[in-house]
Amino acid sequence: MKITLDIDLLRTLVAFADTGSFKGAAALVFRTQPAVSMQMKRLENLIGQSLFVKKGRELTFSEQGLRLAVQARKILALHDEVAAEWAAEDSGETISFGLPEDYAPQILPHLLATFAEKYPKTSLEVITDTSPILEKKLHDGTLDLVVPATVSAGTNDIILGREPIEWVTSKGHATHKKQPLPLALFADSSPIYQATVQSLGLLSAPSDKALQFNIMLTSKSPTVLTSAALAGYAVTTLARSIVPDTLRILTEDDGFPCLGFVDLIMRGTADSQSIATSQLTEEILAIFREGFAVNNKP
Repeated sequence: MKITLDIDLLRTLVAFADTGSFKGAAALVFRTQPAVSMQMKRLENLIGQSLFVKKGRELTFSEQGLRLAVQARKILALHDEVAAEWAAEDSGETISFGLPEDYAPQILPHLLATFAEKYPKTSLEVITDTSPILEKKLHDGTLDLVVPATVSAGTNDIILGREPIEWVTSKGHATHKKQPLPLALFADSSPIYQATVQSLGLLSAPSDKALQFNIMLTSKSPTVLTSAALAGYAVTTLARSIVPDTLRILTEDDGFPCLGFVDLIMRGTADSQSIATSQLTEEILAIFREGFAVNNKP
């Protein structure tokens, strides 16, 4: 019996291998979970084999599924290499990719080095902005792929990394002891701003120890906030990996409570997908699979 394997089905199979679930695969290929389930059923019908088995509540690969996933990864690598070469011969492709400015110095050097070597004919347009604006641009069709930060990752999101949000002050000033407390914060669409304001709301609730504060500066730029803290102008809040060694992290011993965590996730839309965006997605995942973490400074 002749079998023609659909590249999209193989791509979804590899996405399951990379994430370990239909939910994770759905986020990676930017489809709904029911659509992924239907794709895998179609693939099983095509090859006449069961690709998945249940272990407790979880689905995992059967022996046949594991073997096909290994073969599918090889097929996709060759398919994407050939397709990218011929697409580039025609007009070249540009991917519009967005991420927050504060994570750009950590992610881009790793990403650009590997991507340029493997896909020299594919161009990248890199946009930095606040995470909510990046997501709006994604859904408007302005961006093909985004790696935003969020304090409320969705159940279908691929979480690339997670790290604590920290209160930060100058090592050479006692800014954190001033009353009212001077603050320099991200612009109000930032998830770190939202976490900070929520915490400040609790700290400033009526009590004998209520915290008084003034927001002295807001900015989209982590460089501006870092400068404000370094100058002793204000205390700020940053993701831990963004905090330079010249600044001091404030803890509960200093009277500053935990601000929670920020997740770095990856999002795209089904309409924005192409061979090039799939390649970029794989490179981003590879960076984090190989041990790079947002709480590790480069």
